[in-house]
Amino acid sequence: MNNTVKIIASILFLFFSKLNAKVNLSGNASTYAGQELVFNVYSDPFTETEIEIGKCKVSTNGDFSIILPINNTTYIFSHLGVFKGYMYVEPGKSYIISFPDKTEKSSADKLNPFYKETEFQFAVKNLKDKDLNFLIMSFNDTYSPYYNKFAMNLNSKKSKTLIDTTVLALKKLNANTENLFYDSYVEYKIGYLKHLAYQQKSKSVTLVYFKGRDILYSNPAYTELFNEVFNKYFYFFGQTIPGKKIFQDINRDKSYYELNESLQLDSFLSENSLRELVILKNIYDEFYSDKFSRSALLNILDSLKEKTKINEHKVIAEYIRKKITRLMPGYAPPFFELFDKDGKLVKLTDLIGTYVYLNFCSCSSYGCIKEFDLLKHISEKYKDKLKVITISTDDNLKIMVDFVNKSQLNWTFLHYGNQPEIIQQYDIRAYPTYFLIDPKGKLVLSPAASPGESFEMYLFQVMKQRGEI
Repeated sequence: MNNTVKIIASILFLFFSKLNAKVNLSGNASTYAGQELVFNVYSDPFTETEIEIGKCKVSTNGDFSIILPINNTTYIFSHLGVFKGYMYVEPGKSYIISFPDKTEKSSADKLNPFYKETEFQFAVKNLKDKDLNFLIMSFNDTYSPYYNKFAMNLNSKKSKTLIDTTVLALKKLNANTENLFYDSYVEYKIGYLKHLAYQQKSKSVTLVYFKGRDILYSNPAYTELFNEVFNKYFYFFGQTIPGKKIFQDINRDKSYYELNESLQLDSFLSENSLRELVILKNIYDEFYSDKFSRSALLNILDSLKEKTKINEHKVIAEYIRKKITRLMPGYAPPFFELFDKDGKLVKLTDLIGTYVYLNFCSCSSYGCIKEFDLLKHISEKYKDKLKVITISTDDNLKIMVDFVNKSQLNWTFLHYGNQPEIIQQYDIRAYPTYFLIDPKGKLVLSPAASPGESFEMYLFQVMKQRGEI
């Protein structure tokens, strides 16, 4: 079983281990007739990797129905063209939902790494007054004006009376709901507002909301406040007298044991579970900063994953590792399975056994086209040792096929259309972008030089260092 399968199995077990815990979703969406609806959850509070938990096909008359394996109250969502619909589901309940008419993303939207879908909460037709979605929607309608007031005036002096009055008004929305998830949601939303209003007192917030409290992995209000309070914790604790040793623990000793011992000097992190979660968050946040060694952070992450007795933390550590190493030399790049010009599906794993010069291009891009002659030369010169693979981001497969046939290009072109998320997975921000993958399926150069930037020299150096020439 490979790591990806293990990860998915772990997260599914974590969230949905009770076979009799199910949620039924149904409704009518005529503009989506014939289309597949996919419902997802987030893997963890930090990487927010999307995990598919179920999918169904909308019938020709627009009806759909799906049963999801839900073990606890969970935030679920679905990408619907330009929209992202979400809701909270509770085990054993049925929801009749509706959403806006279908509006597809444009090609430019799909290729834009900064594009944000319009978020909306699914309309639940069989909603009751004490339904969780109704409660949260009503609370957020009241909460948002207060949040905007404090957020827009961060430098103004806040009146304690005003803040206390605000908190009291929000707490009244929490009366007699008999829903523990909602009670916690309100509590941590209020905590976030108080933290924002006072602009300090992270220690007191920790004491009230985190120290000695259960960790609410699936409650977004808990996650929001946690991420705010413990943002850059390694750095700030490292500026204190008891915490100054953590830079040595990480960068020099690369020791999870030493780091863990040092963090226990902070009385607010006396509980092992909270301390581990803080370590996980900061490894993820600091991985691309210039303050800590990446290899050291990876060593500490692996040690935590091995030593922790908390299954949720093992899963979070695995997702963090997968996310931060996905484009690092020495690690396998994101998987793809795309159609070539003849309609054949080509998998990344099909290419193991040879070097792969992977590039992302558009057949209408001048920058790409002017390098195609050089790519043709490379593909012919190194055909016994290297495969050139171009992933086309053209609007549709036909544009790519017509261009390749007309230009008589002699290497493999794949179209991104059935896996558009590959653009974000490879962090493509300009065309062309290149990568070199070795015969074992690991990244060697990420990104790699273009054909016009002495790629052949780099390829020669790599193969020489490995004793292949």
